[in-house]
Amino acid sequence: MSNPKKIAVFLLALLIATIVVSFVVGSVINMIVPPSQASFGDEIVEDIGKDGVLIATLDDCLKLEEKAISDGDFKTHLGQELSWRNARNISYVDAYGNHGYMIVWKDAPDNYPSISDDSVIRYISDSLDSMKGECFLVHFPEENAVYGIIINTDEIACPESVLLYSILGLNQSDFPPTYQQTSSSYSTGGSNHYHTVIPDRDTLSRTDPGAYYDHYEYGDNYDIDDYLESEGYD
Repeated sequence: MSNPKKIAVFLLALLIATIVVSFVVGSVINMIVPPSQASFGDEIVEDIGKDGVLIATLDDCLKLEEKAISDGDFKTHLGQELSWRNARNISYVDAYGNHGYMIVWKDAPDNYPSISDDSVIRYISDSLDSMKGECFLVHFPEENAVYGIIINTDEIACPESVLLYSILGLNQSDFPPTYQQTSSSYSTGGSNHYHTVIPDRDTLSRTDPGAYYDHYEYGDNYDIDDYLESEGYD
């Protein structure tokens, strides 16, 4: 083989070796050193119960790590003591370089008596007192399971509406917000910050007048308001 051919073969082999080494080194660096930010268009799709029932989607975010964590307790802003069990902690970074994490789990309804109704979907949606974040727990009777998610908000803001309707893709008519609204939230009383699907206003005003006044602005339906005033509610 002539020298020019040998040189050409050598250079080609060197080029291939350089590409392979660069790829390997880059892959190792990506595993050891997490990326500083996500790209717009990146997406995290997390099946909370691994059964397709409730899925969390974070747009413009990149997953950094997912790991199982020990059972733990947390406290909501209104004082409910709750817990996660058999949970996974998923850390991520957004397109601006901000870091966050979410905790997701699926558990038996017996561990959440305040929402364990066999006949209707009940849920808890609240900010947290024990850490900076938002939580959402829902009991689906047909699944005989409670699904939970906590979103940490130390660096990435996440209002209740974003968690419910953007991240979890829930229908607002079925899952009204419980506290981030102009009127007071509808609660079943005391510190139990949860509720079922809200019935129509007329039905609610006659079955639970207190809840009607909590959920709707005073004076937005004068016929109902006149009825409730005639019944002694003001």
